[in-house]
Amino acid sequence: MITITALKWVPDFPRGQVRDYRARWILKEAGWDYRVRLMGGREDAAGFRARHQPFGQVPVMEEDGRPTLFETGAIVWSVAERAGVLIPSDLAQRDLTHCWMIAALNSVEPYVMNIAEARYFIEDAEAAKRREGEAMPMFETRMGEVQDALGDRDWLVDDSFTVADLIMAGVLLIADRMELLARWPGLKAYVDRATDRPAYRDAVAEQIADFEGHGPEDMGWDPKDFEGASVKR
Repeated sequence: MITITALKWVPDFPRGQVRDYRARWILKEAGWDYRVRLMGGREDAAGFRARHQPFGQVPVMEEDGRPTLFETGAIVWSVAERAGVLIPSDLAQRDLTHCWMIAALNSVEPYVMNIAEARYFIEDAEAAKRREGEAMPMFETRMGEVQDALGDRDWLVDDSFTVADLIMAGVLLIADRMELLARWPGLKAYVDRATDRPAYRDAVAEQIADFEGHGPEDMGWDPKDFEGASVKR
């Protein structure tokens, strides 16, 4: 049996974007059954680091008879390869798919997350504005480069949706949620195509439903820190 570890609760702004939805998404594309273990609180986190994830992040995928995996790219690739879904059968195209998936995580996501960090995690308004201003030129460069590479194609590789698109669309979705893709309509349309897939919609709906009935106290946080829509965490 496969078990995915996810968080019991997060504030509103990352809901539907916490990385475990990517693991759920590929498992739903594969049609594999799994269960979800919800983690919360500092004691849970301490044990989690010791047993499964040295950085204390989600998701983790546990599977009977196999090593525990962490990092969404590793989880997505493992499931897709073993299930024979969202990976081209041609070996050259498979290598290219792997290349684009790593590019999404290494060459694109850090520049998107620089903007997200400024908007959501830096509490000092002036410092946040300064950080976003510093990060924006490289973000804009990367968006232009990805749109140029995609061109007028629907998908990155082999004219079909692959794990490269699952990861890349997930990265670009972060920018889209911040309303940053207006200058790149090709990327906006690309994200919309990817997130129109039933497996994506089901994965995100499941993640959001798992937060219901829980609160910041389940994570060892003070509920007062989350009063008001403008609070960052």
